[in-house]
Amino acid sequence: MKHTQAPTLRLLVVSDTHSIWPYGPHAPAPEAEMFIHCGDLTQAGDLASFKRAIADIKTIDTPLKLIIAGHHDVNLDEAWVSKNMGDEAELDEHRECVKYMKAQEEFGIHYLDEGVHEFEVKNGKSLRVYASPYTPESNEYAFAYGKAEDRFNLGASRIPEGVDIVMTHGPPNFSGQKYFSGKKECRLDANKEGEHLGCEKLASAIRRVKPALHCFGHVHEGRGSVWLDWEKDETSRAIRTRARGTLFVNGAVDDGFGSWLIDIEI
Repeated sequence: MKHTQAPTLRLLVVSDTHSIWPYGPHAPAPEAEMFIHCGDLTQAGDLASFKRAIADIKTIDTPLKLIIAGHHDVNLDEAWVSKNMGDEAELDEHRECVKYMKAQEEFGIHYLDEGVHEFEVKNGKSLRVYASPYTPESNEYAFAYGKAEDRFNLGASRIPEGVDIVMTHGPPNFSGQKYFSGKKECRLDANKEGEHLGCEKLASAIRRVKPALHCFGHVHEGRGSVWLDWEKDETSRAIRTRARGTLFVNGAVDDGFGSWLIDIEI
């Protein structure tokens, strides 16, 4: 019986551009069928910065672009604005920022709230994507949750089974996990001092859901990719995702480098 290879979708993944776009006339973005930005589009989180970020994203020639906020994108977080700014003028700017981001769907740019979203891709196939801008509380930035909170396994923000892609701003903490390809443990959440800054409860959710791809950013020094084989097969090093494992990508832009091209089966 002849085996028919499943069709693939090519993704371009970045994160943490912080108002500095890594592509231009002399360094164009690589070709892809879908673009993902995992947050911190801006440094200051004001409306003018969001407009510049969206103008940059519009230069990516893909039919589908998915973006989430990060902790620097403060004006997209109503709770943060209410707590730290408080007056009606600041809340008006927050509402204007969210309205502007939501208005980009006509250009194929989808600003995603926390939760599950489904998108039709090629060959009549669809992808289920879970998105979340939240990270463990640190330095009073936006979209924060308490370090003891099990946000991704309990309650309304729980990551459900059956999603293909998880895109979060913050990374999972898999420190001590020993069956990653080519590595003793996953260090995509480690800072320059070697401290793991990711969320263990997010890691538990990913272990439970086992998506094809989990992409994130936030910890710039952790930029990279690694394959976790759920069958503990340490010889598996394929970049093309398979049903038995998850590809993890920290797409944080570092010194102008941040492009990750990934083929996933659909």
